[in-house]
Amino acid sequence: MPELEFLNMLGKESIVFVAIIMVWYLFVKPKDVQISKKDEHITELVETNRTIVQENSKELSKISNTMDKISTELTALNANQNELKDGQDDLWKEVVLLKKER
Repeated sequence: MPELEFLNMLGKESIVFVAIIMVWYLFVKPKDVQISKKDEHITELVETNRTIVQENSKELSKISNTMDKISTELTALNANQNELKDGQDDLWKEVVLLKKER
């Protein structure tokens, strides 16, 4: 009889052990794999974002330089337009004086 009780106990313990292994294999291991993949995706996204930020900062720097050049050209254009306006005023004054002389 003691051998039979030992075999019964061994059978029960092995069923519990197999159940623990199955729970781990069916539920815990897939979650670990998902978490690992999630960490890889997050790392990949962070690296992609860094690359995008670096590229965008270069482009923004180029745009800023271009805007500075445009601003300089607009300032020069404004000065030229003021000179042209003054010249046109002088020209009209001359035209009016010539008409009065005739």
